[in-house]
Amino acid sequence: MKVEETEKMHRPVTMKKIRVVALKEFKDDVVKRLHTLGVVQIIEQKKTEEDISISSMPADPVLKATSEQLRAINEILDLYKEVKPEPHQSLLKKLFNPYPQKEIELGDLKEAKKEAIIERAKNILIEVEEEIGETLEDYRAIGKEINELDSSREKLKQIKYLDIELKYVGKGSRVYVFVGTCPEKALERIILDLEAITSGFYYFDKAEIRINEKEKKKEKEYACIIAGLNEHAEEVLTKLRRAGFELIEIEGFEKKPAEEITAIEQKREEKERDRAEMKRILRENAAKREREFFTIRESLRTIDDRANIQRNFVETERVFSLTGWVPAENVAEVSREVNKVSEGLCEVTAVSPEPEDEEQETVPVLLKNPRFFKSFELLTKLYGIPKYGGIDPTILFTFTFIFFTAFMLADVIYGLMTALFGFMLFRGIGRYNEKAKDFSIILIAFGIASSVMGALTGGWLGDLITERHLDIPVLQSIIIADQLGYVLLFLTLSILIGIVHMDTAILMRMYEDRQSIKDFIGGDLWFLTAQVGLIPLMMNYMGYGMWFMHEPRCLIGGGLLVISVALLIYSKKGMSLFSVTGFLGDTLSYARLMALGLCTYGIALTVNVLTVMCYELPYIGIIAAALIFVIGHLVNWILQVLGSFVHGLRLHYVEFFSKFYVTGNFDDEYKPFEMKVRSKKEMRS
Repeated sequence: MKVEETEKMHRPVTMKKIRVVALKEFKDDVVKRLHTLGVVQIIEQKKTEEDISISSMPADPVLKATSEQLRAINEILDLYKEVKPEPHQSLLKKLFNPYPQKEIELGDLKEAKKEAIIERAKNILIEVEEEIGETLEDYRAIGKEINELDSSREKLKQIKYLDIELKYVGKGSRVYVFVGTCPEKALERIILDLEAITSGFYYFDKAEIRINEKEKKKEKEYACIIAGLNEHAEEVLTKLRRAGFELIEIEGFEKKPAEEITAIEQKREEKERDRAEMKRILRENAAKREREFFTIRESLRTIDDRANIQRNFVETERVFSLTGWVPAENVAEVSREVNKVSEGLCEVTAVSPEPEDEEQETVPVLLKNPRFFKSFELLTKLYGIPKYGGIDPTILFTFTFIFFTAFMLADVIYGLMTALFGFMLFRGIGRYNEKAKDFSIILIAFGIASSVMGALTGGWLGDLITERHLDIPVLQSIIIADQLGYVLLFLTLSILIGIVHMDTAILMRMYEDRQSIKDFIGGDLWFLTAQVGLIPLMMNYMGYGMWFMHEPRCLIGGGLLVISVALLIYSKKGMSLFSVTGFLGDTLSYARLMALGLCTYGIALTVNVLTVMCYELPYIGIIAAALIFVIGHLVNWILQVLGSFVHGLRLHYVEFFSKFYVTGNFDDEYKPFEMKVRSKKEMRS
């Protein structure tokens, strides 16, 4: 493989391995500039046995300080999130009209020295401690007390209806009193065990646990009081637990359970009022300080990233060295910037990976497609990342995927609904989420193409524009062929499209194997040869009703078929028969193009027929017809969009990509060392 070929659009970007050697005094400036440029994927530089004077560089000492400060800042931001939560958004609002996300601007911190940023973070934490330190301590203490009250209340609720003062519960000088719960089926066994152990010297009472209908269980449960002599306590408790009795330990209460619950609730209300006042103070502080904390945290994370990346460097007494991968088009820029910050006291070298190097180490893969096609990389990557130097099928995939999905949906109104849905996503969550934006663009393209295909095949909510319903001659005039009237035509067209699709994949594989004759003829060349050989025989059959005659074209066709069989046996050997049946199955698989298109039209037609039938019903006809029309077409639209999308992917992932697309590992994707300043909302989540 020649690396220059990777410059072509249908291949990943050409990468070069770069090495930077500079004086240690410029290390921070070099790392900072590379981080700002964001085009170098820094990798671990391995030492060789000969490099005695070289050692691995440890992480920057500032890591300890930044880690401690980040932990403290995260605690404060978690508190701010608790006292000043984001406004609630419904799913629809999140998708179509989310609240704007505020980007965090680093301002002067972007160019500040790491020591200055760490000092600033230290001062901010001190200031906040002075402002809300005592309030925060009290706020957390009250929160802990409220949690303890809630825990006690839940325990007491289980024994609420027992008529006992809680000061007597526990072990006394001579007797014990246990309270707890048990299922109804355990009551009889508990009584028998008490009789056997205590010889009748015990006290037992119970009350049914009343619960809400929402929490209703299949079996009743009871709260129980059990009292007896201390000498039997341990044995009784052991037996009770085996029977299903759950002991409830109550401490610090004297009155009856119902009275104590009332007291707890009153105390809890008082605590909540105190906590609300503290929460107001903390919320005011959050409104004043939160943005500053997000900014300083992002700056500290930047320092953290730069400090950690140095673990991949090596060093000597005076210099350091780093290695990474960079797109060939960025090599000059990186070299220029590194020379600038190191005052020319550096050496920057960049070399192209050799084929043997590509086998030994991972060359990162960066796809570069025009903006519209770049959105479809989302679907290409679902199958796999192209191997470095291999084919990037995204552009070809875009055209064929849109065509296939449009062929299967093929309805003007359904297509417009899909495009509108995609546009709403694009204007909503797509503004803040790159993957959602790509998906919305895919939906818009899918929807528009489906509308065009629907107009040509007569799909307007099924047969809505025909004489059976609205009868619109203008729209009928642009129909080339409707799917119900020309089923065999659409089936034949689907199979032919599938053959062309697979032939394209085979030709691309052959182009990749052109350097090796063995691989060139040992692939699927037999399938192409067989098709060429069948053409004259089919022409003869169509003209004379016979597959073979002693004519030159028949002899050529027969000879090509013999060559095809020979190529098949040579390339597949004992698996030849399975290869034939496999290609036959792949070819017939494209019949789904016709089947799903017919399904879309047929179900829509059925909904229209049911609508007309319901419309004729007395009294409720109009309402019933409207409901069936709207719900029926909505359900059909959802099902057919999902079906078209999934089956469109399936035809590419199984029948198309498997014949030529060589993928690498998902970890092979290009991950440059770059600054990523996120939005406030992203950082909160």
